[in-house]
Amino acid sequence: MLNALSLRTLRWFRLPRFEMRPTAGLIVIGDEILKGSTMDTNSHFICMKLHELGVQVKKISAIGDNVDEISDEIRQFSQRYDYVFTTGGVGPTHDDKTYTGLAKAFNDKMRKSSEIVEAIEKYFPSAGLSKDHSVFVDKLSTIPASAQLLWGTRSSDGKSSNFPVVRLSNVISLPGVPRFCERAFVELKDQLFPSSTVKPMYSKTLYTSEDERKFAEKLASLASEYEGVVEIGSYPVMKNSYFKTKLIVESESNEAGDAVVEGISKLLDGTIVHYDSEPWHDTVTKFHDFRERERHGNPDYVTALDEALEVLRKALEQYPLEQITLSFNGGKDCTVLLHLLRVAVDEKYGSDVPIQGFHIMVEDQFPEATQFIIDVAKRYNIVVTEYPGPLKTGLAQLKNEQPEVVAVLMGSRASDPCGKYMKSVVQWTDDDWPRVLRICPILSWSYRDEDVIQP
Repeated sequence: MLNALSLRTLRWFRLPRFEMRPTAGLIVIGDEILKGSTMDTNSHFICMKLHELGVQVKKISAIGDNVDEISDEIRQFSQRYDYVFTTGGVGPTHDDKTYTGLAKAFNDKMRKSSEIVEAIEKYFPSAGLSKDHSVFVDKLSTIPASAQLLWGTRSSDGKSSNFPVVRLSNVISLPGVPRFCERAFVELKDQLFPSSTVKPMYSKTLYTSEDERKFAEKLASLASEYEGVVEIGSYPVMKNSYFKTKLIVESESNEAGDAVVEGISKLLDGTIVHYDSEPWHDTVTKFHDFRERERHGNPDYVTALDEALEVLRKALEQYPLEQITLSFNGGKDCTVLLHLLRVAVDEKYGSDVPIQGFHIMVEDQFPEATQFIIDVAKRYNIVVTEYPGPLKTGLAQLKNEQPEVVAVLMGSRASDPCGKYMKSVVQWTDDDWPRVLRICPILSWSYRDEDVIQP
């Protein structure tokens, strides 16, 4: 724990109020948002990224496609906050009015940007197209006269982004389509927030299997001790099989933050859960940390993990990635295998290298399962190709379209209906099947009562 002197010193500098941190406001623009026909995910993404950077988001506003409303909101936000991000309303249709509202907010005129026209023509050649293309180009390229064009940097190759983002004063106008909005923000992040201008605050998340009502009084006492130095947030979580409460500790002082985390850990001794909300990041380090935690209490589990990972390492040594694919249907077995494969690939090639995968479609698949596959594919950087079922038919089409594929990684276990025919972890298909090498690294694994895959 910090002593009284250091606590007084920290309070003197008013560390936890974060008053010296840059501020930001978000304006979500679009009638479709207000009508509920489109879900806004952009503000969640931007808030998350700004928080990671140490920027305080002070307000989020959702407004419709009205020029006066847009200009009024932008004007007010621009005066209050260091950064203003708008999302939506920058497309080629009549109801895209963000640029017009942005110009009005700063008493600016509109102009046609030759740079934007050039970018459009590069990716949407006008040869042989109708008059509609000219309208499309004019609408997309007409921006406030004083606006600056921001060209991001692609992480894949370090080259400039294909299309610019418009900035006027401290207002940055991002696209409304989530994947374009997210890509634009990521590509502009270092340009907008150089490391010399922002410093991430201390932030650590703890998870506990204890209901917050059982420790609320003691937590309040700890929070009172560090009032003005550390902020502690406690959030109940429903329908989670791993934890019941999430606690977030934040401070400008690493020393104070660590002291509070230590205090909470003692307060909740025996109930702290090692939970990772983003396991697809930094997989190699996290795997080794997890392995070390389990080594003494669950050595058989660690042995099975090591054996499965060794199978994957040997496969990666024997075959290049283009000759390896993962059978992925979103189930627990293949999801565990995907994570282990991501660890092995990151270990050998780095985290930016994509993985090949395929999914055999079934007629009665739940929409939630389909969405899970889409989400996991994005997070784990796996390109999943869909093929019609059954498995034999799908494999035949896979071999026809990707003849270079030799090894198929499968999450089969010996207790599965299909897995019981596997005589070893690595085995070629039968003669009457498409010729592939089946590799089943978790063949010997089984379910435990906790409904979590364990060896």
